[in-house]
Amino acid sequence: DAKEGINARARAYLDINCGHCHNTKGAANTTALHLNMGAPADLHLGLCKPPVAAGRGTGDFKFDIVPGKPDESILVYRVSTDETGVMMPESGRKSVQREGLGLIKNWIAAWQGSCEQKS
Repeated sequence: DAKEGINARARAYLDINCGHCHNTKGAANTTALHLNMGAPADLHLGLCKPPVAAGRGTGDFKFDIVPGKPDESILVYRVSTDETGVMMPESGRKSVQREGLGLIKNWIAAWQGSCEQKS
């Protein structure tokens, strides 16, 4: 819903597309990246969180989400590719969801702060 703010829209997108695996009881629970709607906006949401088990899916980036820097964030890298074994979500799509990617990039760009003090 375009009337909702960027945070609400991005969190809804992540919940629908990622939250079924990325939650405390989902298939990706060992990643400690919780993208379901109820997850708090902290390290488990990916802010300045180093990857746990992304392998080549990191794109050589350091953090899942770098506040204000979508192009340095693993989340954007994984949503923006269609490479098997790297793309997220890993099933249910064959191409990059451009509208969703734009939403996620704008959401990350709106975050304030830095990962420097947290690394």
